[in-house]
Amino acid sequence: MVIRRYRPLEYFADTLENGFRAGQADGYEAREGQVSQPARIRERHQSNQTESLMLNNGEEMDLAEGVEQAREEARQNYYANCWRLGTDEDSEIWDQYADLRDGVAIETTFGQLEQHIAPDDDLYMGIVRYLDYEEEHTPTGMFYSLYFFKHREFDSEQEFRILTNQGGNPIIRTDGMERPSEYDPSNPEAVTLSADMDALINRVILAPDTDAAIRAQVESTLEEYGVSAPVVPSRLSDPAAHTGTYDAELGGAANYEASTEYLESVLNQFVEATDWETWNTVDVVQLNQEGVIHPRTTFVECYRYAEKPPDRSTYGQDHRNYEVRAHRVEDGTLVDTVLNDAAAETEAELE
Repeated sequence: MVIRRYRPLEYFADTLENGFRAGQADGYEAREGQVSQPARIRERHQSNQTESLMLNNGEEMDLAEGVEQAREEARQNYYANCWRLGTDEDSEIWDQYADLRDGVAIETTFGQLEQHIAPDDDLYMGIVRYLDYEEEHTPTGMFYSLYFFKHREFDSEQEFRILTNQGGNPIIRTDGMERPSEYDPSNPEAVTLSADMDALINRVILAPDTDAAIRAQVESTLEEYGVSAPVVPSRLSDPAAHTGTYDAELGGAANYEASTEYLESVLNQFVEATDWETWNTVDVVQLNQEGVIHPRTTFVECYRYAEKPPDRSTYGQDHRNYEVRAHRVEDGTLVDTVLNDAAAETEAELE
């Protein structure tokens, strides 16, 4: 899965030297790490079944209020490093997260992140799902899982997220009392996630309005920090295929119908759009949650290669319980399909 991190050029050298910045969730949008309204109502209803219990201090136990309070306090301990799925470009994304002129996007894959970023830290990684927080249910269990949900108004971000916790989760109080201020954690506004940048970075994409001087600066900075990744122009300024590296397209999950027939049509469209005089191999990869094809948790990626393609095991998402089907096409003809274990089990059950 190809992902990109868009940033202003002024932070590029610092990133290569020190690592990727992860911001404290407490400084993010107010719903970060919180449950949706329907989930909150359900949680409150379940809590009401136990509120006849009295605590030693004479207060009536309020479990739901205690959980909500702990989730809010936990925002001071969670830090998120944010990426964008796929290689499709949007001028608004460039403008908001980098800069249309003095900006870059670092491109890598999920597999490389998992292997090369902060190897000694406990990290959570995954695709962000977008829901209507007034109508749909978020989970109510593990606190960290809530940071992989956002309101649907942000779904144009197509976010992939790395999450780390600095300090654990707060104690859930059931007496309705707020945590004393002296127990507030003294956590910083951001932490840095170290990485092997040369192994991690596949390409650096220049902003749409970049000039030759900025390109030279980016190339010089990469050389200074020993990163061998190629520098390529934005598709918004130069739509020509990057045949010296690879080509990749992502079908956004929100665009899917919940049907295998529709997914097959997406595969065919990717193949038909390929210029076979330029590319010799196409891998079309379908990822979906185990046993479920759902519009917001199913992804299709197309990778085009002018030279030798990678081993298809690199597309795996096994630890996320995703089924992976990697279809290889050469010269317009389907060669075969490789399944990971989860997909093979589903196929066997359907036979």
